[in-house]
Amino acid sequence: MTISGFAAVDRATEAASQLRVRLAEQTRQTSSGQRAATYAGLGGDARRAIDLRTEVARHESLTRAAERGEARAAVTQSALSRITKISTDMVATATALLSGGATQVSAAAIGARSALREVTGMINERYQGESLFGGADLDGTPIPGAIEDSPLFAAIRDAMKGMAQGGGAALRGTLRDLGASNDPAITPFSAYATAAQNGEVEDSLTSVPVSEGGAVQIGLYPNRNAGAMPSKDADSTGSWARDLIYGLTVIANLDQLGVTDGADYQQVVTGALGALRAGLSGVSDEAAGLGTAEQRLADSRLRHSELATQLEGQLSEIEGVDLAEAISRAQATQAQLEASYRSLAMLSGLSLTKFLS
Repeated sequence: MTISGFAAVDRATEAASQLRVRLAEQTRQTSSGQRAATYAGLGGDARRAIDLRTEVARHESLTRAAERGEARAAVTQSALSRITKISTDMVATATALLSGGATQVSAAAIGARSALREVTGMINERYQGESLFGGADLDGTPIPGAIEDSPLFAAIRDAMKGMAQGGGAALRGTLRDLGASNDPAITPFSAYATAAQNGEVEDSLTSVPVSEGGAVQIGLYPNRNAGAMPSKDADSTGSWARDLIYGLTVIANLDQLGVTDGADYQQVVTGALGALRAGLSGVSDEAAGLGTAEQRLADSRLRHSELATQLEGQLSEIEGVDLAEAISRAQATQAQLEASYRSLAMLSGLSLTKFLS
């Protein structure tokens, strides 16, 4: 072996240093599975990797949005389902009331009060602190206060107390008008909901993004229909929620009429029954519309999740390394480095001997 002063030691030291750097990078690759620690290390593939990662993030974001939307819609659907069940039962009760009878009227009034409290409670339902039926007013309460303490309940009760003989038909129309009223002195709905229906404030429905510029609406209004067509029934206010609330309020105050049969009684009960049927039809339509929205969200979640997975695969091909190959290369470099250390030790010893001699 030819030794040229200390230059050979310097060259061996430099070679060992380069091997250490290479081994450190290969060790990083085997532990992280990534080809490079920065985009600069990807060379010409950097731009494509950046674009792919941006797309992956977008699809993952839309997947999460759809998941949250599905959860919110499911809670809303549960509330609508309960309202539907209550409405169905009360339609049956009101139908039976057409045959009259003081005992039946008293029992129906008690049941209607309970149903009224539950229906308004469902309309005030919240999910993660936000109102499900509040339109754009996510923080407010659509029907503030107890419904039996509302001005609408009092107005309907007073109107029924004052029914004159032969005034059943007129009272029937009055009760519908009270149910449809937006007068703050009568309506049970919040000031925001009333202003929104009057077009005085913005009131967009909660929606979930499913694509660039595309969204699925899942919110509902408390005092007007969101997707359901307004009923054309003569006793309907055009809003399923208003129909149910005023119809139930009428049944809850039937004992105030002072009569439990006859033409006037029939007029009032028939009007309440018409309102309840219209409300039931409307809430069923809203549930069907929300079901369609839920399916669109499920489809969106699945599509974006699959796209994100596909793009992750493409990104992995660019950024990732074959672990088996990476481990093999690291082991080979480790062996070279160990051999380099042995050579360096031998060269250092020989150089020192030559220097001393």
